[in-house]
Amino acid sequence: MQDKGKNPEKLKFRRIVSNYAYLIRYALKKDAGLVLFIFTAYIFGGVGYACMDTIFVRLFINFLSDNRYSFQDTAFLVIGATAGMALLMAVERCTQSLAMPRIIRMSGMMQEDMIHKVAKMDLMCYDCDTYYDDFVIAAAQIEETVNSAIFDLANMGRNITAILVLSGLITSIDPIIAIFPVVGFLVNAFARFRIMKLEYDFDVEKKTIMRRANYSKRVFYQPEYAKEIKLSHIEIPLEKQFHQAIDETIGIAKGYGIKIALWSLVIWITVFTFLSMFCVPLYLGYMALVLKKVALGDVAALNNAQGAVRNHLDAVNYCIDRIQKAGLFCERFRKFMDYESKIEGAAGAAAVPSSGKAIDINDMSFRYDGAKKDTLKHISMHIEPGQKVAFVGENGAGKSTFTKLLMRLYDVTDGSICYGGEDIRNFTTDEYRNIFGSVFQDYQIYASSVQENVMMHGMKEGEGEQAEAALGNSGFLNRLRTLPAGLATVLTREFDDKGVQLSGGEAQKVAIARLFAKKERMQVAILDEPSSALDPRAEYELNKNIMNRVGDATVIFISHRLSTTRDADCIYMFENGEIIEQGTHEELMALGGQYAEMFHCQAKYYQENAEVLQASLTS
Repeated sequence: MQDKGKNPEKLKFRRIVSNYAYLIRYALKKDAGLVLFIFTAYIFGGVGYACMDTIFVRLFINFLSDNRYSFQDTAFLVIGATAGMALLMAVERCTQSLAMPRIIRMSGMMQEDMIHKVAKMDLMCYDCDTYYDDFVIAAAQIEETVNSAIFDLANMGRNITAILVLSGLITSIDPIIAIFPVVGFLVNAFARFRIMKLEYDFDVEKKTIMRRANYSKRVFYQPEYAKEIKLSHIEIPLEKQFHQAIDETIGIAKGYGIKIALWSLVIWITVFTFLSMFCVPLYLGYMALVLKKVALGDVAALNNAQGAVRNHLDAVNYCIDRIQKAGLFCERFRKFMDYESKIEGAAGAAAVPSSGKAIDINDMSFRYDGAKKDTLKHISMHIEPGQKVAFVGENGAGKSTFTKLLMRLYDVTDGSICYGGEDIRNFTTDEYRNIFGSVFQDYQIYASSVQENVMMHGMKEGEGEQAEAALGNSGFLNRLRTLPAGLATVLTREFDDKGVQLSGGEAQKVAIARLFAKKERMQVAILDEPSSALDPRAEYELNKNIMNRVGDATVIFISHRLSTTRDADCIYMFENGEIIEQGTHEELMALGGQYAEMFHCQAKYYQENAEVLQASLTS
């Protein structure tokens, strides 16, 4: 994440141009016809409006002041100019109307690219603040930036074409008049470059800071936070964080605002006041009244032309600023799009076994990127196919990290994980993960149908019975029969007012049904405390039910409640990233170590609570 006070990245102009070209090529791949259509229409408009602003004015005034031209000549001139203006306006309006549907389609294609890219991001990217910032900014601005890049390029072409037309007119009458807009352009270009850089730096710093403010604000709108907010005073630190972010943003806005204002004054005083309002009228007046070298119509045309050139040069400056800003943004976008996943989508030469095999962990260690110490240290174990294994230990001991490594959501730092004697890094990632069924403590329910939430893919014919059987195994079948559209019932009310909002226990059963839906191809089941919200007896019964119904699959489950681990074939006790004890429940109890101590503490706690409950019922 960008540190406070740290300057945003600085890029060479060549890299900025390269980035802008990357955006244009990206747009051309999506819809080359749209890009060329917009560019051609804008060029046509640039030539047309340049002629109307100068040549028509010159001819009209000269027609009026020259006795050689009749009223009929003037009328034809006006009619022709009116028809030309109508055509220009029609082209301009039609361009916008015809382009809009294709722009929307192209925007959808861009977001689709982002979705596919995110789906192939390694999980460790979410742990990296810098990469995550790049991802957030890229996702938020890609559509606007690419669309702007197309129109900015078209505007650039339009303005340059208009400048060429106007320069030809000025040169044919009095080339000296061209000096004023050129000087104004150079001053404007330098000042605008400084302003744009300041605005971009401010925008990057502001976005990084405002992520904190947006988080604090978003929490108050999310239903999952509502109860705790109403029953506590957590809003105090959240509001404090929000106000701190706002105050920081105000502080940097003041600093940047003063600098931007000073450069803006340079533009307005030099370009618009001194050059345009003083130098040009004085020079034209001298040429017309003193030297008698230009006609009245030429004075009007030259004045309009130099003003138009100044405006078009100013617009070119603006386009250059926008191009530079797009180029700076594109550095993040390119970094995001060019990222090559090391794990996701990786192809392997080894074939994934078609039936359950042994899992071997060989002196495995793991450290998160940027961490100072290992999360897991020198772990070794052997799990036979079909074995039921429990991982226990305090929070932060490394249990969940271990299961993520086993499913190759991360790669080990040292050592290896082997399945069927083969290092899992030699398998194709997607094929290897397909042998796993998993349910996590932080499972999610999606705003889609019950069947899609169970099968975890789009609705397919013939899968209804499989989904229903899975829900039956998880204990949700009775609730399913009460739903208005059965398996097609939409869950949550995110987008559908008729959607069903499940209770915590019901949602848990839907999540666990995902495990049973993969039963036919599942070789390893991983349960990372999905039933932690249940009471100990219900959790024990659920885990026992799962172990009885997963067939020959290897089962690895994590639990803080040791009452659920008694039936495991082997229990591993984690502490500070190391395995300190292992064995069956009976063996560990006989050992009298940490596992036995924790088991006795929990048993005593539940016994005392049971006695209190019994006393309250009999009183």
